[in-house]
Amino acid sequence: MEYVEFDAARRRVLRSWGRELVEPEALAAAVERLRADAETIRDDAERAKARRYLTTLDNLVIEARTPESESLRAASNVLLRALAPDGTPVERRVRAATAMAEINRIARVAPTPAECAAVLELNESLAEIIELETEV
Repeated sequence: MEYVEFDAARRRVLRSWGRELVEPEALAAAVERLRADAETIRDDAERAKARRYLTTLDNLVIEARTPESESLRAASNVLLRALAPDGTPVERRVRAATAMAEINRIARVAPTPAECAAVLELNESLAEIIELETEV
């Protein structure tokens, strides 16, 4: 196999995750097929490159198999509501600021520091909205 073929297959797997591939075990099976393909790449340097990509895909499988926390799910729902494109720029800024406050509240009661940090990361998108809507 040539690396370009592997890379095309890898990209198909990534694009299909969350669409055609929705179960973590299906993703894991796709990654294992890619792993077998990677071992058939002729060029040593390109085979090593493919293996590095597989490490990243292995992390994606681990993440997919890890159940989402209630804190992160709640904060994600807040974020999704805040990202609605309707309303005036002022209304969108207010909605984003209100959502940031709610996400901060959720982060304060998150059960672990890692979950708290993951929840707080969602505020970055909202801060960008506030900044962009202020520039309008």
